[in-house]
Amino acid sequence: MNERSFTFDLIMHSKRNLILRAAEKIIASGGIQGLSMQLVAKEAGVAAGTIYRYFKDKDDLILELRKDVLAQVASAILEDHHVGTLEQRFKRIWMKMHNYGKQPSPANLSYEQYAHLPESNTDEIRALEMKLFEPLHRLFEEGLAQGSIQPLHPRALYAVAMEPSMTMARAMRRGLIEYDEKDITLACDLCWRAIYIPTTPTN
Repeated sequence: MNERSFTFDLIMHSKRNLILRAAEKIIASGGIQGLSMQLVAKEAGVAAGTIYRYFKDKDDLILELRKDVLAQVASAILEDHHVGTLEQRFKRIWMKMHNYGKQPSPANLSYEQYAHLPESNTDEIRALEMKLFEPLHRLFEEGLAQGSIQPLHPRALYAVAMEPSMTMARAMRRGLIEYDEKDITLACDLCWRAIYIPTTPTN
């Protein structure tokens, strides 16, 4: 790739990201019903026609935004997923997920608006989730193979052990309750113990 081509690609990526962040901000502040290509163009500081060079319509923009946020989350919580014991890895991911989820960021505030739309829950999205969060699935699979984690499907293990981190984070983000550090640490430990199979000591 020559220097001119690299610069062009960088500019294209930068504009696309600018449009995504503008859409994210609009949805976070006004809900998904307030999203329009005209508003996105104004917020991003680009011509309305420019958006259609990157996204074919509003539904495509929302779909790509969801994929972008999934990538952000995976990057934030799985950076050092391979370090430590199974328990240490689980608890580190749990805490990172909680800390990420409690932030009142545009990504978090907008995600709830479109995550459950039928058009953003496709085979493509599910495949992307599997790819991005593969280290978490691998952690569960390692535990299952070792016999140290309850014999449930990885998705069920996630629902039992990981979703509470986001549920508590969401309640804090919405100002419904303020958990202290001891509450969060205990909740993380309880979630681990809910799926962990203690080793039976041998005589």
